[in-house]
Amino acid sequence: MIPLILGAVALGTAVLGVGAGATGVGNMNEAKEIGERAQKRYEDAVNQLKADWEATNKLAEEYGQLQLDVMMRTIGRFVDFIERNIGKAKQSEKEFLEGLDGISVQQLKEYKTAAMEAQQFFVGGAKAIGAAAAGYGGAMSLATSVGVASTGAAISGLSGAAAWNATLAWLGGGSLAAGGGGMALGSLILGGITVGPAVLIGGFVLAGEGEKALTKAREYEAEVNAAIAKIDAAKDLMQQVRRRITELRELVEFINDRAVLGLNELESLPSFDKNRDASKFQQIGLLVKALAEIMKTPVLDSEGQLNPATANIKAKYRTLGAE
Repeated sequence: MIPLILGAVALGTAVLGVGAGATGVGNMNEAKEIGERAQKRYEDAVNQLKADWEATNKLAEEYGQLQLDVMMRTIGRFVDFIERNIGKAKQSEKEFLEGLDGISVQQLKEYKTAAMEAQQFFVGGAKAIGAAAAGYGGAMSLATSVGVASTGAAISGLSGAAAWNATLAWLGGGSLAAGGGGMALGSLILGGITVGPAVLIGGFVLAGEGEKALTKAREYEAEVNAAIAKIDAAKDLMQQVRRRITELRELVEFINDRAVLGLNELESLPSFDKNRDASKFQQIGLLVKALAEIMKTPVLDSEGQLNPATANIKAKYRTLGAE
């Protein structure tokens, strides 16, 4: 936090003359009060920022867990259904698959890779997921979104982990990793926010002149005001991020429910008939494609700002699950 050397006020008062002393002491007391108020405002802002950060982190972790679950249990299930019913079939049926709108063999390969890598995390359980996250930096938790990135390109693409990695750098880089979790708020390296006034309050007083101390205190207050403005901007961004994650999570959950219902229906049939079941199969394929595209879209861009593509993807698929 911003260090203050308040006890040195007495050193200044001792050297003042009787006449000018009263004014000087008053100015230095005012300087002290300005500094204390500034520090209190700063500390309050930092505490609020930390609370916002923790809330954002928790929401991001939950979204990452959902992504892994969908990749393994829904997308993986879809791929498995195809392999059991179409993948080993005759060439004509493979051509049938290629002929469906929005579904390609290449996409299926990508889905299979993503599902297999998601499975690797679940096989290891929560400890493996947490360890992967800790090894990657840990500060943001993101036990899934971040951990996924260490396994390979396929899932990292689906989870948007690259963007979260950029966010880690934006939110402090190495200082975040140093503690293996939590934010290094000692110097508040957060989104470029760094407060380190050249002259501390003790310096105001040691100058020996109340008017100079008052001037320095006001300069100090101005630096704190600038830092708080940056903190407020960071809080606003995190609020936007939380809102967007919530929207995307709800969209993924809704579309995933529809895809699962469709898979349940197909798998309840004695056998897959390409003539009878093509329409239902294609509907599920489009739902799976939507899930993959939504999860592949990072919440933040490479600059650590809210990715405008997420708004487009939300608008594109918000009615798909209801069709």
